[in-house]
Amino acid sequence: MKILVTGATGFVGNVLLEELPRSFPEAEISALVLPDDPQKIKLQKDKRLRTLEGDITKRKEVENGVKGQTHIIHLAGLISYWKKDAKKLMEVNKTGVENIVEACIKHKIQKLVHISSVGAFGFKRDGSLSTEDTPFNWPKNFSYMVSKYEGQKIVEQAAREKGLRAVILNPASIMGPGDPNLSTPHNQLYNRVYKGTVFGCFRGGLAVVDVRDLVSIIIKSLSSERYKGKYLVVGANIEYSQVLKMIARYAKRKVYPFPVPAFLLSAAGFFLELVSFVTNRKPLLTHAYGRLSGWKTYYSSQKSIKEFNHSYIPFEKTIKDSCEYFE
Repeated sequence: MKILVTGATGFVGNVLLEELPRSFPEAEISALVLPDDPQKIKLQKDKRLRTLEGDITKRKEVENGVKGQTHIIHLAGLISYWKKDAKKLMEVNKTGVENIVEACIKHKIQKLVHISSVGAFGFKRDGSLSTEDTPFNWPKNFSYMVSKYEGQKIVEQAAREKGLRAVILNPASIMGPGDPNLSTPHNQLYNRVYKGTVFGCFRGGLAVVDVRDLVSIIIKSLSSERYKGKYLVVGANIEYSQVLKMIARYAKRKVYPFPVPAFLLSAAGFFLELVSFVTNRKPLLTHAYGRLSGWKTYYSSQKSIKEFNHSYIPFEKTIKDSCEYFE
C-alpha cells in the first residue's frame, strides 16, 4: 500500500500522520505539501514519511504526486467566509478536487478518501437533523459551503460514471487536541477564553466532531473495500453557548455567553468586510458568518455509527483534552 496525504500539515493531517504508520506499518506514506509551507520542515524530519512538493490547484503537480500511489487521502482545502476569498475557495475546493479526481482515474488509484464537510449537505435552521440525503440549500453568499458542494459533486460523478472507488467523509466543525497552528480559528477560540473574559456568543448551535474520531474513520475507510459513498462524521450537536461554557470549565476561566442577535452580528460582519477590502486583512467576523447566529445546523451521525461500527468520543472529553493540549 502506498498512501498519499494532501493537506498533511493541517490540523487533521497532523493527527492523521501520527496514526497512519501505526495502522499501516508496511505502507509507504507520502505527504503532498506546498513548497512554501513552513510546516514542511517538520515533516521532512519524520523518517516514516516521504515529503512531496505540490499545489493541488496545479494539475501537473497533482499528477506527479499521485503517480505511483495506491490510495489517496485528500484533506487539503480552504475554509473562509470572507467574500474576498470566493475565487480562491473555488480554486482550492473545486478545481483542486477536480485535479485529484482526474489524477486518481488516470493512474488507477485503488481508493480515494475525500474529506468534504457537513456544509456540502443542506441544513435545517430549527435544529432538525440533516442527513446524507438532505438537498443542498445554503445561500450563494456562503462561498465555502458552495465550493465544498461543487467539489463533492465532482467526486460523486466520477464514482458514478467513471468507476472511481471513493469514500466521501463529511466532518462537522473539527475540535480536539493536536492543532499545532495558533492562528487557526480552532485555537483562536481557546486563545480568547484563556487570554481574556469572553462576552457574548452566537445564538443557535452547530455540529462538532473530535479530530480523533475523524482520523479513526479515515483509517477505517482505507481498511476495507466495502466502504463507499457519503458519510456525515458528527460527534455532537450543541449550542454555541454550551461550547464556550465547557471550554471555560476546563480552562478555569470566566465567560459570559449571552446570545447576540443575528442582525447585530451580520451587520457588524458586513461593516468589517467593507473595511477589510481597504486594509486587505481578513476580518474577525464576516457578513455570511454573522448570519449563522440563531441557526441550529445539526446533522445526523447514524449512518457512520452503523456502517463503521464507530463510537464517538463524548464532547466533554474532546474539550477537556483540547484544553490540556492548548495549555
